[in-house]
Amino acid sequence: MFKEGICPCCHEKIQVPEDRDQIICMFCGKEISVEEALEKQKSKIRKVSQEEYDQYMDTAKAVLEKLIRECDNPMQNFRKNLYEGAFNDFCSINRPLFEAVDMICGNAEDADGVTTELTDHLINAAKEELAGVKFKGHKNQKQMDYNFLLSIYLVPSAVKYPGEYSEQFADHLLADWNQAFGTNLGKATYEGIAGGFRRKLCYVTTAVCEGLGKGTDCYELNVLKRYRDEYLEHAKGGHELVEEYYDIAPTIVKRMEKEADKEQIYRALYEDYLMPCIRKIEAQEYEECRDLYESMVETLKVKYLM
Repeated sequence: MFKEGICPCCHEKIQVPEDRDQIICMFCGKEISVEEALEKQKSKIRKVSQEEYDQYMDTAKAVLEKLIRECDNPMQNFRKNLYEGAFNDFCSINRPLFEAVDMICGNAEDADGVTTELTDHLINAAKEELAGVKFKGHKNQKQMDYNFLLSIYLVPSAVKYPGEYSEQFADHLLADWNQAFGTNLGKATYEGIAGGFRRKLCYVTTAVCEGLGKGTDCYELNVLKRYRDEYLEHAKGGHELVEEYYDIAPTIVKRMEKEADKEQIYRALYEDYLMPCIRKIEAQEYEECRDLYESMVETLKVKYLM
């Protein structure tokens, strides 16, 4: 006899045999408790005492603060063959946060108020960490790491978690974070992000960097990939711009490759567009970077497509 349950680690819906104590989740491969998987499906919020409520609040704040304090290169596993495992691990490790959010909001007279208290705690922890970073370039990198953590792991995990208040928490967090840091992060899902790996990455930038002997893992390419994933994809009209770019960029690159002076072309693109874009990203001038990159694409369209 099977019942529908939810994996407590990756939050996927699974068919659970009632006559077993432990099973392996077919999605994340983790060994899970049948009882826990079936309880998760119920997703009921029980009435708690003030002492329990305070404990849940402390747990939620501790997890949020730990996410900020220990945030180190969250892009490391953002690769087609690594992201699924990294995301499922994140969901499993931070499950106490989402459980606590449900219990706190479900027992509070003002769910919005306590959600704001939690998001403020995360934002203040981030501001404290940023204030301790001495150099501007390092501070900008740390800010991008935090943006990436929220966009690729924390918010999608909250959206995926089968709780009553977790998605509301994600919405609140994005709104408060964007206001506090002047960002424009959007609400992404795991499925949407994982599906994005089907696209090729940064055609023109990759061609230029490879043509100049910099390789596919150079600083410039990584910064522009981060900019695309963490800012442009979530900015107004940015996703559409990225989609249009991927429609035309392969043809542009193929035609540049046939030019006799292609090395000079790559050098000019690098000096006139790509490095100025990098400098604007480092200075957090994200819209100015967007304008410059659009200008480069329009120039290339005129030269190689029209």
